[in-house]
Amino acid sequence: MMKIVHCSDLHLGKRDSGKEKYTKKRYEDFFIAFENFITEVEKIKPDVCIIAGDIFDKREINSNTLSRTEVLLNRLKATVKKQIIAIEGNHDNSKNLEESWLKYLEEQGIWKLFYYNKDFKENNCLKIDDVNFYPVGYPGFMIDEALTELSEKLNPNEKNIVIVHTGISGGTNTLPGLVSTSVIDLFKDKAIYIAGGHIHSYTTYPKEKPYFFVSGSLEFSNVKNESSDKKGFIIFDTDNNNHEFIEVEHRKRIKVKFDYNNIDEIENEFETFIKNLNLTGEEILLISTYIKNGEYFNKEKLEDIAEKNGILKVDIELKSIVSKENNKTNEMTENMCVFDMEKNIINNWENENLGESDKERLIDNFSKLKEYALNEEVDKLEKKGKSKKENDLNPYLEGFLELFDKVLEGE
Repeated sequence: MMKIVHCSDLHLGKRDSGKEKYTKKRYEDFFIAFENFITEVEKIKPDVCIIAGDIFDKREINSNTLSRTEVLLNRLKATVKKQIIAIEGNHDNSKNLEESWLKYLEEQGIWKLFYYNKDFKENNCLKIDDVNFYPVGYPGFMIDEALTELSEKLNPNEKNIVIVHTGISGGTNTLPGLVSTSVIDLFKDKAIYIAGGHIHSYTTYPKEKPYFFVSGSLEFSNVKNESSDKKGFIIFDTDNNNHEFIEVEHRKRIKVKFDYNNIDEIENEFETFIKNLNLTGEEILLISTYIKNGEYFNKEKLEDIAEKNGILKVDIELKSIVSKENNKTNEMTENMCVFDMEKNIINNWENENLGESDKERLIDNFSKLKEYALNEEVDKLEKKGKSKKENDLNPYLEGFLELFDKVLEGE
């Protein structure tokens, strides 16, 4: 029997923008959440710990982040019986392993580190007892191709665990870095567990007898846009394939709606509203309010009022009330598919050279444009006998991929 714990997206070293008090507390939050995770793991004493990418929030980190991370990882190592297995994510993906702090931590004997490269099927494997681990890393745009190739290699008669920095997406129009359900279906009866990451909310697939798991982040990385308030990690038993999600303590986020009566008295109404919430001052407060009849008010002033009343951080989202005559909405909801998101963005581009017919053609072909842009660069690299890891994509494409990663994570 092997007991495994799986976490992801630690984002250690992340600094949120804002006032000094807030940024300092948020910097600490990610270390506190990781320490809370380790405290829970010490009770479990697992055989293996999987960290599925984005250990650090950036490739470049300061000495404080590195030293504190090293202390915590040594504490984690002391309670894990056999091995910590880590992979790179998109945030801490290194261009040169010699400059990777993740590689440095491997050299200190803390974990086994893996990253995505052209030879990952042969090199990225590790056997512990009767379980085969396949730590893929972060393939980005190549996710479907990489996992399809790996699925062909796995022996269904063995216990196989795949580790990859990706979340799951349905349909054909997906954001970069997400794997399609049709590819995950290839691992049915071939992998007992796929440890995912990238997405910051707990996810499983399929609904019945799941084998693909995203643990989510231990702390809010994007407070405004993450869908779930649950943060934690997963325990998995390789003998009976049972899994359990364990929540860990993290910064509290509160969502409320503020309705005002008189625009001329909105500041007084808002201050009364804040005081009546009876908060401790340690919460992050997300407030949504609907603007009536095209009225205007300074939301920054309201946010200042809230913080002067002891609230750690406030973000106010303004929404427009849509008239009954116009049944459309200008809000982009969480359930909007990627194609609709792209369509909405392109339709709102202000470019005198783009007519309506041009926009429609761009909308219809945008997914192909993304695919062609990547394939052209990959072909160039293959002709040179190099992988993406060994030779960077051109700056324009690299920026394009980075932008979509940020869109994916709500950043």
